[in-house]
Amino acid sequence: MNILSLRYFSVLMLLLVFLSVGNAAKAGQASQKDGTLIVNVTWGDLDNTPANDVYVEAYGTVPKGDSRKSFVLKMSHDGQYEASLSPGVYDVFISEGTSAPRCKRLLIRAGMPTYWPLKLKIDEVYLNR
Repeated sequence: MNILSLRYFSVLMLLLVFLSVGNAAKAGQASQKDGTLIVNVTWGDLDNTPANDVYVEAYGTVPKGDSRKSFVLKMSHDGQYEASLSPGVYDVFISEGTSAPRCKRLLIRAGMPTYWPLKLKIDEVYLNR
């Protein structure tokens, strides 16, 4: 009877160890999950018309390899630009031919969206040439 109890106890302990190792691995993966950067760009007119053909770039440190990289955001629909990014701090640059360029530092969190609503402003240099 003692040997049988010891065998059940050993199997139970092995199961607990395997379950805890599996949960720790999942927790590590969840912390590395990408976040989403969404930039909504409008012309800044009275109707807040979505701005197309805008260049949006995020520049930041990527945890994998600990290097600095640049990501160009793609337009998902009129005036909305987005990209999936590793968690971290990014400098986001926005440029459009007739508008003043803009930059903002944003924190991207794992598994969460980060939003930047932006109204473009006419570039005075462009007007005065």
